[in-house]
Amino acid sequence: MRIRRPLLLLALLVAVLAVAAPAAAHTQIQRAVPGPGESVDGEVDSVVLDFLDPVVPTPEITVTGPDGELVDGLAPAELIADDVAVARFDPLTVGGEYRVDYTFVALDGDEQVSAHTFTFEPDSGLDLAVRPLLAWLVGGVLLVLLVAAVLGRRRSGRGAEPAGEATQKHSALRRRSRQPDRAGS
Repeated sequence: MRIRRPLLLLALLVAVLAVAAPAAAHTQIQRAVPGPGESVDGEVDSVVLDFLDPVVPTPEITVTGPDGELVDGLAPAELIADDVAVARFDPLTVGGEYRVDYTFVALDGDEQVSAHTFTFEPDSGLDLAVRPLLAWLVGGVLLVLLVAAVLGRRRSGRGAEPAGEATQKHSALRRRSRQPDRAGS
């Protein structure tokens, strides 16, 4: 019986390790930007997923907007480190809840699927979609004002002589009037 007990303990230990080893090779999201349940503002043009362990190959990441459609400009995800993936897209402009779906493979070969949501809140000022139009409008008005100022300055200067030239001509006339006429002598 003494031999059976160590063999039984050894068999039990091997069984526990065999079951625990694949589970230990699984990974999970350590951090996400924007994170689950987070409310964000400003410019949001990517999702970054930071895994606890390396993932292979590059995870598939999709981002769906409040309308249920994929966000504009969504590019395939890329690994920027063996445990960090990023999905880039056009900057968000519409406020609401966005869903990030991702599929990745842990080092043990087990495929994992997960998702989280975040809320995008555009700046309380102007909607981000309006800003480029406003910038062009302000730029156009400034250009028109600049052109008007330049043209107005040119027109007001046409009939008048510059101050320096007028003073010089006036001084020359005064000198001539003081000098005797040489032609008559």
